[in-house]
Amino acid sequence: MKKTLFSIVLSLSCIFSFAQITVTHMDLMVVGDEFYEAIDDNPSIILGTAGPNKTWNFSFLNAIEQDTVSIVSPLATPFASSYPNASLCMVTEEDGWGGPTINYTYMNKDNTGIYILGESDVVLPTPTMFMPLPLTYGATHVDGPISAEDQMYSGPTLDWYFPDTMAPLLSGGSAHTIDSALVSAVITNTFDVDAWGTANMPDGNDYDALRVMAEMNYTYSILVYCSDTITITGAGSGWFPAGGDTDIQNEIFFMSDNPNVRYPLVVLAMDSIYVVDATFLNGSSLSSVNTIDETSFNVYPIPSSYSVTIQAKTASNSNSYELYSISGVLVDKQSFNQSAQLDLTNIAKGTYVLKIHSSDGYINKKIIVE
Repeated sequence: MKKTLFSIVLSLSCIFSFAQITVTHMDLMVVGDEFYEAIDDNPSIILGTAGPNKTWNFSFLNAIEQDTVSIVSPLATPFASSYPNASLCMVTEEDGWGGPTINYTYMNKDNTGIYILGESDVVLPTPTMFMPLPLTYGATHVDGPISAEDQMYSGPTLDWYFPDTMAPLLSGGSAHTIDSALVSAVITNTFDVDAWGTANMPDGNDYDALRVMAEMNYTYSILVYCSDTITITGAGSGWFPAGGDTDIQNEIFFMSDNPNVRYPLVVLAMDSIYVVDATFLNGSSLSSVNTIDETSFNVYPIPSSYSVTIQAKTASNSNSYELYSISGVLVDKQSFNQSAQLDLTNIAKGTYVLKIHSSDGYINKKIIVE
C-alpha cells in the first residue's frame, strides 16, 4: 500500500517522540556533585501549555552571571552542629561587588523528597520542601502550612517600624509604649507536575524533562506588645495585632532523570504570568566531558547480598571508587588497580550510588543491597 506524506510524518513523529519519565531521589544531588548555575535576567520565554510530549527551547539562554554550586557532606561545613539531621549541604559561591560570598543550605533527602532545614546559622523551625519525590506527570503535592519563623524584635529596629506614638492607635488607647514585636510566618508550598517533553539546552544537549509548577504562599502576621504606663495597675498592657500580609512566589522547574544532570535543568522565576529570570544548568562535574564509557568497568552482581566486584577494562593506579548512600553519605572509598571487591555484609539493605574513577573521568552505577 502506498504511504501518504501524512502517514510518513506521523510515523516519524512516533519514532522521535519523547519519553515520559519519573524523577526519583536517586536522580538528584549526591555528595561530590558540582554544578555551574548561570542566570539570564532578560529571557524571552513562551511557557506553552500543559500536557504531554512538549518541546521547551532554552538554547538561546545567555549566561549573564554564573555561580558554582557544590553538594557536600554537612559534617565538613561551618554550621554542622546546628543541623544534626542534615544529609546534604548545598554550598553556593556567588560573585558580588565585594567579592565572592558563600552560602550554606542544609538539606535532608529521602525517597519522599528533598527538604530544606535552614541556611547557614538560620535554622527553620520545621523543614520546608524543596522538591517532592518521586516526580511523575500529573502528580500534585501540597506541603504545609508549616511554621517558617517566629522572630522577636526590639531596640532600634522596633523603634523604626513601630514608634511609641503608634501604641494608642494599636491598643485602642489603652497602652502608651511599644516594647517588642513578634513576627510569625507560615509557608505552604504547592507542586504541580503539569507537562512532560524535552528541554533543548544552551550546551546543545536535549534532555527528557518534567515541568514542575511550584507556588510558595508566604503568610505572616505581626503582634506588638504595648505597655500601659499611665494607670497604676497597667491593665491596658498586652499583645495587639499590627498587621500582616501574604506574598505568593511562583517558580517553574524543569527536572530530568538523566544520570549526568542531578540538578534542575532550568528554574524560571515568575512575576504573575511573566518570566523574570531564568537560572539554568551551564555545565557540571557530571558533564559528558568527565564521564567515560559504561564498558570501562564491569560491576557485578547487581543486586547483591554479600559483595560486589569492580573489574576495570584497563589496569591503572588512577582507578578508585566511592560508595554513597541515597542521602549522599560516603559509605566507603578505595583505590585499586585492576579490580576491587566491596564487602557489603555490614551495609544496610537499600540502594546506593557507586562512583568509579579512572584517569579519563568517571561513571556512576546504582548498587542494590538485598
